[in-house]
Amino acid sequence: MKLTTAPKDFKTKKPIHKPYKSSQSGKEGMVYVKGKDSKPRLIHFGDSKMGQHPNDPKRKASYCARSAGIKDGSGKLTKNNKNSPNYWSRLMWNC
Repeated sequence: MKLTTAPKDFKTKKPIHKPYKSSQSGKEGMVYVKGKDSKPRLIHFGDSKMGQHPNDPKRKASYCARSAGIKDGSGKLTKNNKNSPNYWSRLMWNC
């Protein structure tokens, strides 16, 4: 997945599940997701240094295996939850 710069109306329109380059230092991307009260919530995901190793198969396999077991506070896996930063990071790694 290739991230683009967010449009100027990003913070007012709040498009759900459309990732863009992060405005936060140290993070790769950002996306609005549905919060617990169904209001859009902005999350930042991915390490900004990830781009240095996009084609290293050992790093990819290691990250995908490690991140597949991440659970949320209620014990559910986050790898298939579009509202979790782990889901979007795994998407960046093509897990």
